[in-house]
Amino acid sequence: MYKITKYRNAQSSIIQDTLMIEEVFEIIEKGDSKLNHIKHARSFEKGSTDYDEVRKFLIPTFRFNFLFKDKAANNNITKPTGLIYIDADLIDTIPQSDFIFAKWKSLSLTGYCILVKVQNLSFDNFKDYYNKISSILNINSDAGARKATQQTIQSYDPDIYINYNSKIYKHPKIEKVSSPIKQKKGGECLTRDDTLLSTPRNVKFRYDNIDDYFIDNDYQYIVFSGDKEKICDPYIPKRVEKGNRNQYLFIYLSQILALNPNMNKPYLIAMADNINLNVMKPKLVDNEILKIVNSLFKMKGSNELKIYLNKERRIIFNPKLRMSFQDKMKIVNKELGSIASEKTTQKIYECIEMWDFQFEGKITQRKVADLTELHLSTIKRYWHNFKSYVKDLNYGYKLENGHQKSISANCALDISYILEPLLKKAA
Repeated sequence: MYKITKYRNAQSSIIQDTLMIEEVFEIIEKGDSKLNHIKHARSFEKGSTDYDEVRKFLIPTFRFNFLFKDKAANNNITKPTGLIYIDADLIDTIPQSDFIFAKWKSLSLTGYCILVKVQNLSFDNFKDYYNKISSILNINSDAGARKATQQTIQSYDPDIYINYNSKIYKHPKIEKVSSPIKQKKGGECLTRDDTLLSTPRNVKFRYDNIDDYFIDNDYQYIVFSGDKEKICDPYIPKRVEKGNRNQYLFIYLSQILALNPNMNKPYLIAMADNINLNVMKPKLVDNEILKIVNSLFKMKGSNELKIYLNKERRIIFNPKLRMSFQDKMKIVNKELGSIASEKTTQKIYECIEMWDFQFEGKITQRKVADLTELHLSTIKRYWHNFKSYVKDLNYGYKLENGHQKSISANCALDISYILEPLLKKAA
């Protein structure tokens, strides 16, 4: 059914085990070897030093949203689990909903852990899912837990609620299909020529598929922080010479018709005539135009006409909202900076998480800079995110290293007692 990854504690991102969801539910309901640690943590006040020490180091965690390769990281995501985890803190009850697959009391007993079955979940649309489902459940979810890699501390709740027949939340999915015809390399990145976008009054046609992303939301824009999103944005050059005219016209019109299935033949012919007049050098004869349009409507009738995703975007803006170019650029610069910051943070974290104390010794900013090949000033700028974690790791290394030195000193002392009589005898 659903598989979930398990981790040694909150400080580790290395996958310890992969369990079926039924096994996870049984651990939460009945407890396991870590139950005493859970009860011990609950004997302290949430947020206290004692509570945090037990929570961070002695209790395993689960990650319910995605499966990973080797360790939990955005770049290591292999596929969604089919579930999404919603964290509801500082709440006594959760409203009844057919979408709730499972819910149980959190480790601190001050909130709930909630699971919902989902389809079409991805890294890029994760935050949208999280917000949408939180709204459907009518709860104020924890925005800090709105991460694809979010981990959940193992809890204990003998009254866990489970509904295997819960409804599945299905998010709208954009179908990605291949080009209806093969193109030469130079024609694969066709984008729109704005000089051709004139349309009759009161008639609205689409010249890209961006509005598909804003069907059931009023977001100002969407950011794709993982891989760039491929969209359909057909284009034809401002000048097309003999030998390429039929191909370029067919490609462009096929995408316009695919984006606007209700467009009639006379209008597509009028659009083709406009392109032929302004772009084709020399112009195509009228009979060629008619052949192309008739061919496209024949493809449309047999469901052969498909949208071709030819252009990549990192950020898309809601076409229903009017924004100036300057305002868009402010958003682009801010979001691209945020993505770069997240990647830098992840790189530093992975370096620290995989630290080899035997070879590298104590963790320092300069050593991290050398290993990550980032500038020392960059490491210093992000160090506040890791300061506490590094302190804990270095402290553990110090204790272990001090213990080893103590053993070595004792061994040396023992050996001296053996060597002393032998040296006297030799003299």
